[in-house]
Amino acid sequence: MKTTHISVDESEMGGHILLGAVVVADKHRYAVERALTALRRRILREMNAIGYPILDPGCAFQDRTSRQRTERARLAAGGLPELHAAELWSGDEVFWMERDGTPRLRDRHLGWLKATLQVVEAYEVTYHLNALSLERQQVMIQQPEADLAITLEPWLTKDISRKKVGALQRDPFVRTLFGLMQGLERAAHQQGQRYHLTVDRGKKNEMFRSFDTFSTLKPHGSWQRMESIHFEHSHDAVLVQLADAVTYVEAKATWLAHEHLDRALAVRLRQQYLRRAYRPLPPVEGNTRLDGFFAAPTRAYTELMAMLTEMALLHCGGTAASLPERRAGLAQIMARYPEVFQGVLRP
Repeated sequence: MKTTHISVDESEMGGHILLGAVVVADKHRYAVERALTALRRRILREMNAIGYPILDPGCAFQDRTSRQRTERARLAAGGLPELHAAELWSGDEVFWMERDGTPRLRDRHLGWLKATLQVVEAYEVTYHLNALSLERQQVMIQQPEADLAITLEPWLTKDISRKKVGALQRDPFVRTLFGLMQGLERAAHQQGQRYHLTVDRGKKNEMFRSFDTFSTLKPHGSWQRMESIHFEHSHDAVLVQLADAVTYVEAKATWLAHEHLDRALAVRLRQQYLRRAYRPLPPVEGNTRLDGFFAAPTRAYTELMAMLTEMALLHCGGTAASLPERRAGLAQIMARYPEVFQGVLRP
């Protein structure tokens, strides 16, 4: 059975959320990583030669954001520039320089972005997308599911934040990420593949760092093709940086207004570098219900409920002292609803 390496990153444009997952065959993984690392080294050499302020200790007083200060320290310690599409496009943060009134700066950055995207075709990289439009987010707000905090109240300890539980249930990013992961699992089944998953470890992913549900449900039929899941900082994961570039271009090409000056360029980049690489995901049916949690679910909704239940009990606050009680509560819920957590499911 073939193995792939999938890396996920997000882009937001005008309130719309887009998650992209680049898929690299195991036989190409190290070649792709070497190519992207070589590009980052080339960019660093050119930045040094041109004199980018982020590399000059004497320009530290010009740093305007915590991102610039953090990256200045990382680069000074021997790190490589991150292939961050938004910063390349805008010339901000790491790639900020005083404009000289010519298009040279933008053209240079665009060349680096194109070199990143060229890796997609050179190594037969493919990608998937999962989007949550602003309109769909409004529907979720207007037609909410049963309140998770109320459903789980008997098992929530006093130190669990009910506010966080509610925010978790309504968080569009959490729902979009999990929907993408469900689609990736189904695609792997269809294609007879196994995969390793790496997700950008941003602030919104902190609750996933010690996530157990994937292994909990594995014996009951879910997540059979996922070999591992890791949450890494993007500057340490070049495949996540590739996902960032692909997703950013897709978001601009899809959601910028037709009259926006950047949209035409984004559409050209997508057509030139990405049009043969996109693969739609198989639809995931039944991962949204309005009749409450633990209500005779489909497999897709079961996976979602299991994720939200664990995150509510283990990742929405709580002290170390209450962790045994909270874990016991999760076990009680799993025993109480065997049709949800022990595989008695409709497909």
